[in-house]
Amino acid sequence: MKLEYELTEEDYLNFNIYHSRKSPSIKKKIFIQRIMGPIIFMITPFVVTNFSDIPLWYWLTIFIFMSIVWFIYYPKYVNWELKKGVEKMLEEGNNENLFDRKSLTITEEGLREVSSIGSSNVSWDKINSVDETKEYIYVYISSLSAHIIPKRAFNDPNEQKNFLNELMKQTVS
Repeated sequence: MKLEYELTEEDYLNFNIYHSRKSPSIKKKIFIQRIMGPIIFMITPFVVTNFSDIPLWYWLTIFIFMSIVWFIYYPKYVNWELKKGVEKMLEEGNNENLFDRKSLTITEEGLREVSSIGSSNVSWDKINSVDETKEYIYVYISSLSAHIIPKRAFNDPNEQKNFLNELMKQTVS
């Protein structure tokens, strides 16, 4: 089975956001930061009242509000920062080959990708996992990299289903 497609900058951004949400170490870091902000905000009023004539209840009201806002919006802020970081990295060098036309073929031995810069083969035993989202199929070949396959590359849902079934059949055996 052969599939041809091109990736966009948005595809790479979406992969990085997806991966950061999936990565246990990144999830743990975000969780700790999400909790530490409100803890600091809740301690601050008690410190500030020692240096201010404004009553504690006033400071508590402000910092409770700030804690709630932090807790709710921090994950969105992390995604925004991640997106900015990836966009900057993509602007830093010549990344035209990332957006070239690619051909991905399922063979008996594994996956074969061909693009304008060359070809690569990944044997079935080197594939870590296959993840599916609403818009993509990610074929992880390491903990940090994956073949990004946009679902828009498929002509119809049956082709997509057959491709996924073939991938799953090969990676499970």
